[in-house]
Amino acid sequence: MNESPPFDATTLFDALTGQPRRKTTLPPKLDGAVLRLEEWLKRDLPPPDPLMGHWLTTTSRVLLPAPTGIGKSMFGIALGMRIAAGMPFLRWEGRRPCRVLYIDGEMSSRLLKERLAAEVERLGVIPAGFHALSHEDIENFAPLNSPAGQRAIEEVIIRIGGVDLIIFDNIMCLVAGDMKEEEPWQQTLSWLKTLTKRSVGQVWLHHTGHDETKSYGTKTREWEMDTVAFGERIEREDTDVSFRLTFPKARERTPLTRADFADINVALVDDEWTYSNPDGSGDKMQPSPHGQKFLNALINALAGDIVTTISGRRCVTLEMWKRECGAIGLMDKDKKGLTLFSKYKLELITRNQIACSETLAWVL
Repeated sequence: MNESPPFDATTLFDALTGQPRRKTTLPPKLDGAVLRLEEWLKRDLPPPDPLMGHWLTTTSRVLLPAPTGIGKSMFGIALGMRIAAGMPFLRWEGRRPCRVLYIDGEMSSRLLKERLAAEVERLGVIPAGFHALSHEDIENFAPLNSPAGQRAIEEVIIRIGGVDLIIFDNIMCLVAGDMKEEEPWQQTLSWLKTLTKRSVGQVWLHHTGHDETKSYGTKTREWEMDTVAFGERIEREDTDVSFRLTFPKARERTPLTRADFADINVALVDDEWTYSNPDGSGDKMQPSPHGQKFLNALINALAGDIVTTISGRRCVTLEMWKRECGAIGLMDKDKKGLTLFSKYKLELITRNQIACSETLAWVL
């Protein structure tokens, strides 16, 4: 009885293709770079280093396109200052004091100073880690898709002593060339990747075109981004700074962090940053039984004498709401209690029961 020859993948390949398979070896630069699955699973890689909630870390590359005039620069300044101070912003949890560099390529230095001063007034502190650079203060400011422009920013980073986050305002002013073409952005990519490798988070503000539903220029700009946060104009009679922020791309989103990437309405009203659940969902949704208890605590606090009236609505501070929750036994003042408060505050917002600013809460 004849035995079948042992299986030989090389022989089979030769028979199927009619040509011998070439034996290849990895080039020296790839030696050790290709790992087996079990080796990947054993790799000791650092966890994300969050800067604001779960959506912005020291390795995030974020594109934030929005129409002209809705307040994206003011939002970028507010975001940067709160990250520098380690403070919360809107519904997102602050993490730790950081070093932040805000690069402006559009405003006059006079206007930039005015906006920085206004945000410090809202914040109530001067974050030591916040740094701002105006294009007017660098003679012959070079675009960031050129070696000279990238060297200039690297020198600034060295002078600061390193940064955790850079906010670029904005692509059309800081990058030279036709924004409809891929080449200008391609010229920045190698530098962007070196920043990521050094754990420098990035937020790139950008404009939309005549079609305000799309960022201006080539779509390939989004390919190398971890997150795309899109600003959609919302008209309001009480403010010019009002928009909806959506996250059409979010590589870091997980079932545990998806709330941080949910749509959010943002507005600057009576010199307070406010946020609420987008109103497209219609009527209020019934909160969970525990959420209802936190809502009742807010209603109790609003029934007291120490309230603030803004645009005809009664508001109380978040601290007063927390104290009421503690007084009726819903939470302690420890870290677990604050986590519970944040959880049910977010639930009530997403169910259109309440709205909040950074310091105040009110019932809808």
